Order: sequence, then structure tokens, then C-alpha cells
Amino acid sequence: MKFADVFKLSIPVFMGYFPLGIAFGILANTLNVSTFIAVALSALAYGGAAQFMMISLFSVGTSFFEVFIVSYLVNLRHTFYALSLLKEYKGLKFRLFNIATLTDETFAIFKSLKISDLNERSYVFTWLNFLSWLYWLSGTIFGCVAGNLITIDMSGLEFSLTALFIVIVIEMFKNERNFKVLGAAVLFGILGVMLLPTKILLVGSMGLCLLFLTAFKDRL
Repeated sequence: MKFADVFKLSIPVFMGYFPLGIAFGILANTLNVSTFIAVALSALAYGGAAQFMMISLFSVGTSFFEVFIVSYLVNLRHTFYALSLLKEYKGLKFRLFNIATLTDETFAIFKSLKISDLNERSYVFTWLNFLSWLYWLSGTIFGCVAGNLITIDMSGLEFSLTALFIVIVIEMFKNERNFKVLGAAVLFGILGVMLLPTKILLVGSMGLCLLFLTAFKDRL
């Protein structure tokens, strides 16, 4: 497979990552997060939705420990991605880089590719992961610059995090219409708002959901 072929595979990723990276850069600017910190997060954390969550939580004074826990839970799915790609990653060149830059979209592409040759698989995986990372980073840089230049009122842009997760929940519910799980999530969210302090609201609500799912996993 040539580079042009890998680039074609990356175009759908670009269509999602670059605009969302711009939104992240603008949001960081709106929340008075420095360009250096925003770009460093995109370059090193490369967390997608988790990055929106991180800067939003930091902006309201959430502790580092709570942000770490929530970020881990949000990205816990990557553990299962890695397990399902053990065969494809065996003997892969630049394996640590490919592990660190694996995302939902590249995972989906990798699982659809049937490349038996190890050298070709290393080439495709590495370039696709690198291009995807570059799209996200470039979008963040562009968003930070644009955020400094745009003078319109962007108050409320931080709601993009909430909107993003609402869309994710809707898409997940469309794929698996489990009213019990959805109802439990809504219930514990409401109870969290009513009973828990603001600084532990998110972690506490997710903890209650986790306990519920563990206790009633066979009935859901």
C-alpha cells in the first residue's frame, strides 16, 4: 500500500479531527487556557473528548486526582481496543507510538484492514496514526490562533462538551436501545446534582452508575 492510499484512508478522520481540534483550540482560548497548554494537551494527551472535559473541569477548580479518574474512565474503552488488536500489533514497528496514538476511528479502520505482511502493516498503521494525530494537533493550533483573532462573544462555547456527550449517548442508544441503563444514568445524574458537592459531582455520579451496573449486570 502506497502513502497515497493511506492518505485516502485518513480523509474521513481528517473531516472529524480537524474541525473538532479547532473547536478545542477556541474553547481553550475562551476559558483563558494558554496556547502552549492547549497545544501540549493535544500533542501529548491526544484525548479527543477527554480534552474538552479536562479543560472544562480545570476551569471550575476540579482537582488533578478527580480529572485523572474521570479521564481514565472516559478512555477505558481503549484498554479493550488494545486487547482486540494484540494480534495485529505483534511485531509491529514503532509499537509504542502506535499504542499511544490509537483512537476510535483508527481502531475501526485497522479492524477492517486485512494486511498479512508485517512490514506493510507497520507502514500503514504508523502513517495513519501519525496523520490522525497531526490533523488533531493542526486543528488545535488553528483554533488557538483563530480564538485570539475572533472578537465575537463566545460565551457558552464550553457547552460543546455537554453537547458532544449527548450526541455520543444518542448514537450509543440508537445502536442498543437499553432503557434500563439509560434510565439509571439519568437517575444517578439527577441524584448527583441534588446530593453531591460540585467538585465530586461527576466522579460520584459515575461511581454510582458503576456500582449499579456491577450489581445488576445480569439483569440489564
